[in-house]
Amino acid sequence: MKLSDRDIKEIIERYSDRLNEFGYSPKTLGWEKGKQDLRFDILTSQFDLSGRRILDIGCGFGDLNKTLFNKYGDHYSYYGIDLVPKIIEIGREIFNSPNIRMDACDFLGRQFSEKFDYAFGSGIFNFKLKDVDNYEYIEDVIEKSLDICDEGIAFDFLSDKVDYQYQHTFHSSPEKILSIAYKFSRNIILRNDYMPFEFALFIFKDGSFLKEDTIFLKYKQRNMDGGFQ
Repeated sequence: MKLSDRDIKEIIERYSDRLNEFGYSPKTLGWEKGKQDLRFDILTSQFDLSGRRILDIGCGFGDLNKTLFNKYGDHYSYYGIDLVPKIIEIGREIFNSPNIRMDACDFLGRQFSEKFDYAFGSGIFNFKLKDVDNYEYIEDVIEKSLDICDEGIAFDFLSDKVDYQYQHTFHSSPEKILSIAYKFSRNIILRNDYMPFEFALFIFKDGSFLKEDTIFLKYKQRNMDGGFQ
């Protein structure tokens, strides 16, 4: 599945208009309340990303790099993609580093010749699509992300456990997202402990365990190592 030309056009126009109004700002990306750093901190909380190859889907300006740099310095490789060329151009100027690359493209329409360790996406499922079922789109993004990543993925969502919804936003059912995730792995985390109306999903590709204790090896490794930064 790919986004329709109409959906792509609408997304590009939405963010281009906001860019003209706000410039380089979280408001351009729809983050009105200044909580994007918390979202990035949550999304990176379950993985050791030191020296890893990172794909950022719907990267915006590439601000995830601020969180990554604070945790790992420049000891990671970053590739960010976004539909809006003007935003990518600004991101390249701001995050001009040998370990950082950014391109304008549609994730599902892109053929990747390289592999990554982890994929992230923040806010990429927050709007209702006109020509594609949102849950089908989410599942296809998850499936492709896992196909091109060796370790795991993390995405955040607006929750349907809210007091109200805007007409243009898409609020995902955590139960439905979990049912999609379990198609691909048993090693899953869903976090709804940081904001009441948003949640984050983590899928680990490695679901291996020993029959003697039935504990995921990844979990044992993390706890023996004393946790991540």
